[in-house]
Amino acid sequence: MLGDSLLSYYKNNNFNPVPITLEDKSTKELHFARRYNLYQRHLGIPLFLLRGRSVLEFGCNSGENALVLASTGADLTLVEPNEQVLPRLKMLFKKFGFEERIVALLQTDIDSFKSKRLYDVVIVEGFLFTLPNRNAMIQKIGRLLAPGGFAVISFNDRYGSLLEFTRRMIFWRACHLAKINDVESKSSLAIALRLYQQDFVRLNASRPFEAWWKDILINPFFSFSHLWSYAELLPLLEMENCEFYSSSPKWSFMEHFNWYKNIPIQDNYHTLLLEDWKEVFSFFLTGIPPANKKNNPATTEEAIAVSELVMRISEYTTKPHLSIDSLLYPSVLKQYFQRSKDSKLLCFNAEMEKIYNALKCCQLDELISTYHEAKHVRKLWGAPYHYACFRNLGHQSNCEK
Repeated sequence: MLGDSLLSYYKNNNFNPVPITLEDKSTKELHFARRYNLYQRHLGIPLFLLRGRSVLEFGCNSGENALVLASTGADLTLVEPNEQVLPRLKMLFKKFGFEERIVALLQTDIDSFKSKRLYDVVIVEGFLFTLPNRNAMIQKIGRLLAPGGFAVISFNDRYGSLLEFTRRMIFWRACHLAKINDVESKSSLAIALRLYQQDFVRLNASRPFEAWWKDILINPFFSFSHLWSYAELLPLLEMENCEFYSSSPKWSFMEHFNWYKNIPIQDNYHTLLLEDWKEVFSFFLTGIPPANKKNNPATTEEAIAVSELVMRISEYTTKPHLSIDSLLYPSVLKQYFQRSKDSKLLCFNAEMEKIYNALKCCQLDELISTYHEAKHVRKLWGAPYHYACFRNLGHQSNCEK
């Protein structure tokens, strides 16, 4: 049964979207290494500086990520509305000896949370982009930051999700051809395994295939309305006197090969960042690092074409009565890749066109075979999931009373 939120979906299905095991030394060390890599190398936040600092995390789930912050000596305020995960959170903090690092553990949501204090770090992973009032919540995060403080959010990028939406579309079309009406059934999972299991095992994934199937291929909240983009986020940050600081994946070249004395004008910083985004557009779509970013900047028309394609796929996979005939590979996107001198992008472009043409066929085996022959596409996943870090520039703002 579909609830009114992503949390409802997870709770109704008794489903943890990213199960993390910390039951032995090796898995714990790997998890901690990944989080250190995210915070320090990708986002540029030295974790030793968090000792004694106030950290507020919304949607901490069962606390595996929060344990990493606790290990730095940070003072944690943890906010989690799902009561199902709280026993494991308490068990983990007790097991690893970090109970004293929890200043407060609150069973509520970000919308209901109120505080009279400001925090040095605010973390919101995995759900912010799905909220109907997400614009107001991103601004609330900015108001909860102490001057100079950092916030880390995550979101599904509208353009970076093109490949995952394409895989979702192929899966739904395959289920239709196989006459599978229940996408949550074992038959549906079998189709997903037949299509994508070999591709998935090559990923450096933290979750099993079945969790990915539930969270990406059949999750009703993996939809167009729950995608975000940097073009939407940056103006919201400016309204709270906050500024983009870093991201994972790291895609901006603005500071590369630049002398530190060349200080960007603050009022123009986000505008320049979005110009940089156009020049690495192919990376968002494919996950292939640009060989020469100056070669192929995206036009507004090309960006709109991708956005509209993702929207149509979203409608097809949430409203199954829609015709597959509306899902056409955009000619402007084809032309965008054809301008490239990168052979990998040219091969990707040709394979994508074949896949979209194969959607119109009426044979399941033919559709699956066409996808399996797309050797370049199968190795790629785009850049769907982003961490964005922003900082408060020092404006003294009061929290909500």
